[in-house]
Amino acid sequence: MSGLSRRELIALAAATTSFGFGSLGAGCGVGSTPSKRRTVVVVGAGLAGLGAAAVLRAAGFTPIVLEARPRIGGRVHTVDHFGTKIDLGAAWIHNSRGNPLTAVANAKGLKTVATDYDRLALRKADGSAVSAAIAEEAMAARDRIISALSDQAQDTPRERLAGPLRSEINRQGLTGSAAEVLQWLLGVELPLDVGADPNLLSLEGFDEGDEWNGGPDLLMVGGASQLVAAIAKGTTVRTGAEVVAVRSQGQQVAVTLRSGAIIKASGCIVTVPLGVLKASTIAFDPPLPAATRRAIGRISVGVLDKVFLDYSQARWPRDAVALGTVGESLAKTVSVFPLERVTGKALGVGFIGGAYAVELERAGPAAMVEAVVERMGQGFPELATPRGTLSTAWKADRFARGSYSFLGPSATATDRVALGRRSGRVILAGEHTSINRPATMDGAWLAGRAAASRLVDALT
Repeated sequence: MSGLSRRELIALAAATTSFGFGSLGAGCGVGSTPSKRRTVVVVGAGLAGLGAAAVLRAAGFTPIVLEARPRIGGRVHTVDHFGTKIDLGAAWIHNSRGNPLTAVANAKGLKTVATDYDRLALRKADGSAVSAAIAEEAMAARDRIISALSDQAQDTPRERLAGPLRSEINRQGLTGSAAEVLQWLLGVELPLDVGADPNLLSLEGFDEGDEWNGGPDLLMVGGASQLVAAIAKGTTVRTGAEVVAVRSQGQQVAVTLRSGAIIKASGCIVTVPLGVLKASTIAFDPPLPAATRRAIGRISVGVLDKVFLDYSQARWPRDAVALGTVGESLAKTVSVFPLERVTGKALGVGFIGGAYAVELERAGPAAMVEAVVERMGQGFPELATPRGTLSTAWKADRFARGSYSFLGPSATATDRVALGRRSGRVILAGEHTSINRPATMDGAWLAGRAAASRLVDALT
């Protein structure tokens, strides 16, 4: 990942030490900036930016962390709603055994809840239950398909996924309810995991990334922003500070804010999401290298949205981890996770991804809620009337412009390398620069730390 070995990345993953944040006028103001020779501007206070700031501090540099939002965390955003804490964005520590964020959570004393994705409650659109035997038959077929596509990715990584996927589905020969369940399971693997439909993904994009050492995915009681707070400890962040330009001038970098303020430093780490880079809301002078600009254009941004459903009492099957109404196309898959074990409330969270999520975002929050409630209500009439709802719109969020990155047929892992390559005193970082762990919280954090380490080496 980002030029460092797995062992080096784990070694970098030490917990940092109280964070403060405020407006641009708080903390170190423009007029009181420390020696420019030992300062580095970090653009963005998500996990990548906060991870970078910790490495800079440890190396004797003063990080000036600028965040356009009024809060820290980026796409990790825990809010108080429905009388509890819920995660609007990233929520899971994936592959918890060996994942360095597990150590952060443990050091913070966070209570976690493991997720067993195969504990499913599936029903048909008429409300009848899918039998365990049919579900197991479809899950076995899903596993064979994933294995076959992974093998094909080694030979033709840039081939569009849709064709091989269709062939592998046909090869399974499933019919009736088993075929419907298989479509739902593959919808979970694609638009609800990668955030993209098969026609936009390459085989490599479906297969990319590495596991840690296994272990269940973990949700945190109290929300993932607790991880952000632990990592931000000791770092001062200037919120409401939107960067519009990064200009390299000899041995200095000048960073311009929308307010017109200019901050000069010895280097700059830009950790804004890939969607923001694609929108060109930050001007780079001189322009980023051609390979970096090509990579920004080639790598794609997926969309995963959530719809929270509040009930007066739990109405889902006992011990179910995920609910689904089968019978819809892969692209329109909807899955609902009961959150009672995490929040203590009769809450569920529905997931919609890919082009379907983009379509519903454009139609508005009411349309997205209706799509989830209607679909789930067909199979689970007891879920048809939530007393309260809340939905996200990550594509429309101007400081995110999507959920996380993926590789389409025009991109390869070398584009991620190009994204994270230093250009003079400027370097990009984030989950989109991670080869091993793209689209994950740990991938973003470690990519930020690795970028800061490389920039420190160049400046010392």
